[in-house]
Amino acid sequence: MKALHPDQPALILASGSPRRLQLCRRIGFEPLVYISSVEEQRASDEDPVSYARRLAAEKAADVAAKLVDEPTLPGWILSADTIVVHEHDVLEKPADPAEARSMLHRLSGEKHVVITAFCWLWRAPAGGEAKRKKVVRDVRASVWLRELDDEMIDRYVASGEPMDKAGSYGIQDVGSVLVRRVEGSFYCVVGLPVCEVVETLQELSGLESYPF
Repeated sequence: MKALHPDQPALILASGSPRRLQLCRRIGFEPLVYISSVEEQRASDEDPVSYARRLAAEKAADVAAKLVDEPTLPGWILSADTIVVHEHDVLEKPADPAEARSMLHRLSGEKHVVITAFCWLWRAPAGGEAKRKKVVRDVRASVWLRELDDEMIDRYVASGEPMDKAGSYGIQDVGSVLVRRVEGSFYCVVGLPVCEVVETLQELSGLESYPF
């Protein structure tokens, strides 16, 4: 792994999200990426926050289990999960363009909540501390979309951008034009609340100092 500074810890990003990888790089990390195989399926009695937190924890644990025989790889694992909640319903990644259009019609002119849960897991590789460290936290933001007409929704869905994003939009690219207002962490909406992520790693003594 590329080390940007002697104080920088090596880490594994348990996510296939290009946005999370980009954010990690922007704040000075260069993680190794390992994608978990955890199924994103909400239990019938599971509230949205518990669901996001469970997925974040399970993704980290899944990657740790896959790397149990890889003692030379980094000890810290970072995982995250982002969901969109509107009127108590969880809006996940759309299955197809029709579902993406339906979600955007639903969110048009409305307030919704974005929840990103993240997990730091110390997997105790060879030579490391025997006891695992794990912290799961969640960050929330309220988002209001502008009123969207059929043509705008159709054009946005045709761009392909909504198809891998919870709620069928991304605030950091073309979808930024759809967002009227955000209250709370902007980076929570992007998919990785970097302030809280770094703060938590510092609390776990995983960072001697920051910025690098």
